[in-house]
Amino acid sequence: MGMHDAKVAPKISAGAPVISIVIATHNRSHDVLENVDALLPQCVGQPVEVIVIDSASAPAHAAVLESLKAREGLSFIRLDEPGVARARNAGFEAGRGEWIALLDDDAVPRPGWIEAAITYAARCDVQTAILAGRVVPHWPDDASSLEIPPSQLGPRARLLLSVVDEDGFRDTTDHPIGVGANLLFRRSALEAHGGFDVKTGRVGSNLASGEEAQMMTDLIGAGYRCWYADAFVVDHKVHAGRLTRAWLTERARKEGEVELRGLKTPGQKIARAIKMLIATPALAVFQMLDGPDHEYYLRLNHNLGLLRKLFGPAS
Repeated sequence: MGMHDAKVAPKISAGAPVISIVIATHNRSHDVLENVDALLPQCVGQPVEVIVIDSASAPAHAAVLESLKAREGLSFIRLDEPGVARARNAGFEAGRGEWIALLDDDAVPRPGWIEAAITYAARCDVQTAILAGRVVPHWPDDASSLEIPPSQLGPRARLLLSVVDEDGFRDTTDHPIGVGANLLFRRSALEAHGGFDVKTGRVGSNLASGEEAQMMTDLIGAGYRCWYADAFVVDHKVHAGRLTRAWLTERARKEGEVELRGLKTPGQKIARAIKMLIATPALAVFQMLDGPDHEYYLRLNHNLGLLRKLFGPAS
């Protein structure tokens, strides 16, 4: 019997939701209200629940978020310690659904999101623990004032900005795609892996995110599969402050740090570091001739982030 043959579908109690939608937020109360206003009307009569977690927002935002307690079909949790991974864990532990859906606070689900998410989750066999949805960028209105206009973004920059805008419904296990702005995990798989790593997720202004990417890597390594469906879509706001070389550079470095955390053994870390050390001098030269098709500066800073974390002073 193969390892997948041993997996059985989780038993969900009568009346339990199929999907628990978890929205973690920190100091973006008005974005959350827009998200919830688009989401809740779709939930009526559907086997879903919505859980909003206030991750230690400042008092002004916390006061606005408190109003969500009165919204029908929504549960509200306040945490006094910040961190998106910690908040998502609180939501997943409170949820009862077979699937845990992550939505970013500044992602607005399009009409039909609920129905499509339920439909495509039902098409996944028990071997599939990850179902990624489409994330369409909502760029700032005034593109002329941006340091890097959207037309000048290459694929690496778009991914760092959480853009996942592909077509189709397909198995992506060998080349997984998906970001926490619109991503479903099978609850039983999350439970088996103890939830999200709170050391990996973003805290406040620290750009070291990636707890959902790490979970995807871990689940695939355990033999689960990842699928992508373009049928359930969110519009994800991209703030002007992110369309700068400085923001993208720091985000790329943090992604390097996150990659290092995903390497389990000293041998894996050293082997990866050697490859990066060999490539880094060439990337440092090539970045001077950079363009959207290559994005050498992002590759370079990803490498530097990993190497800095591996060989730098312990933090």
